[in-house]
Amino acid sequence: MRPSKPRADKRGRHSVGRDIIQAFMSASPKTASVSRHNLRQELPAWIPVFFLLFVFLLGGSSRSDIASLPLLRGGVLLFAFWAASGIKAEGWRRIRVPLVLLSLLTAWIATQLIPLPADVWHGLAGRDTIASIDQLLGQADIARPISLTPSQTWNALLAMTVPFAALLVAARTAAEDYPRLLMAIVVIACLSGVLGFWQVASGVGSAAYFYRITNSDSMVGLFANRNHHAVFLACAVIVAAMLLRDELMRRQQRGLVRGGLAFAAVTLTAFTALIGSRAGLAAGAVAFIVGYAIVVPAWRAREIGVRDARRRPRATTPSLYGNWFVYLAPLLLTALLATAYLTSDRATGLRRFVGEDVAGDLRVRAWPTVQQMIETHGLFGAGFGSFPDVFKMFEPDNLLNPSYFNHAHNDWAELLVTGGLPFALVVAAALIWFGRRVMALGTRNLVKGYRGDIRLPVITIVIILAIASAVDYPLRIPSLQAVAIMLIAFLCAAAPARSRPD
Repeated sequence: MRPSKPRADKRGRHSVGRDIIQAFMSASPKTASVSRHNLRQELPAWIPVFFLLFVFLLGGSSRSDIASLPLLRGGVLLFAFWAASGIKAEGWRRIRVPLVLLSLLTAWIATQLIPLPADVWHGLAGRDTIASIDQLLGQADIARPISLTPSQTWNALLAMTVPFAALLVAARTAAEDYPRLLMAIVVIACLSGVLGFWQVASGVGSAAYFYRITNSDSMVGLFANRNHHAVFLACAVIVAAMLLRDELMRRQQRGLVRGGLAFAAVTLTAFTALIGSRAGLAAGAVAFIVGYAIVVPAWRAREIGVRDARRRPRATTPSLYGNWFVYLAPLLLTALLATAYLTSDRATGLRRFVGEDVAGDLRVRAWPTVQQMIETHGLFGAGFGSFPDVFKMFEPDNLLNPSYFNHAHNDWAELLVTGGLPFALVVAAALIWFGRRVMALGTRNLVKGYRGDIRLPVITIVIILAIASAVDYPLRIPSLQAVAIMLIAFLCAAAPARSRPD
């Protein structure tokens, strides 16, 4: 008996031919036009993510001499032009106050570069030494700008391209695309943390460090300074917690996304302690507490929903599992921090917080000198970017050091030294506007929140950055400027209606 010939599968013999025909048809002009149409629709939603990634790759330092600055500022101008060309009237209304405040700040920076008559300039406070030198050199009639370091003030003026671009890109971003950008912040933070581990593992002088002048023995990630890296990771913890809460409120939940966000929140908190920044350690602790408070109500509400949906007598199992989930995160974080403290010989944030003498810190010892600088230049300012050079004019002998004092490490004080009273008024107006905006949104269910609620996360991030600015200068970093301005711009949007899980 002849063996029966196997029947050809309908998808077998002719499948190759059909695939070729389909591939050919997909390359036809009609299909290609459809693909181009889809790309045209999707691309605007991804451009804000590309903008954020671009700024983080090139803008992790506050120095004026890093090689990436021309590329950064030129690139963000392109993003700004793209955003401005597509912002609708509602978007312009939403950002009109921060746009005016940024414009006023830019105008004051430019004003500090306008040459003044010699007699007017010599009459300004803090110019006595230079006026005496002019007299000795026979150049008493030279017109000079308010800024004592015009080149650095020009750099500050050009640096305003990043805040303007961030504000415009945020205004162009649609509300439904906010989660994508927030997720990008978490992903960038995770990549920066992994890069920090690579930097420490590869040693001093490794190519993993992006900047020449940096904390070469610390996990700086995409930054030049470990303090700024730690503060950014703390902000990312809050963003991850907010996204996790929103994920728990979804009807069709994604387990992988939920687990990834929970892992990211715990891991990034541990990173803030391992980096070696005391400010970052404190910021990480605050971020974890706030993030925990954001997530727990959503998790408990989910557990109640699960029990109601099942309507079974054995409803204790999900509740027990939920309790374990609630307690697992702080226990795991405590174990990680204890292990890091006991086994690491590096100067982690925990060891520095416990072991170092704060009173002997140069920033504390230099504070009386900074106060003297404020009294001298507090009216019109010495010029944006002038602090390290002006500090040398006031520096006492007991603070002389081979390394120079680059910032006051208190931006609230330094803004008075460099920007004077006009800059302080702009900052005060910004804080008042932000406070009024928060009150207009309301504080009802601020902690519990609802899906898409960004009130508490943005408020906490702004507070963290404000407090960190009292001991450092995180908001001088272009990447952190972009994150802060975009989040505040998102908060400017009309308060969303309470959404239901989907």
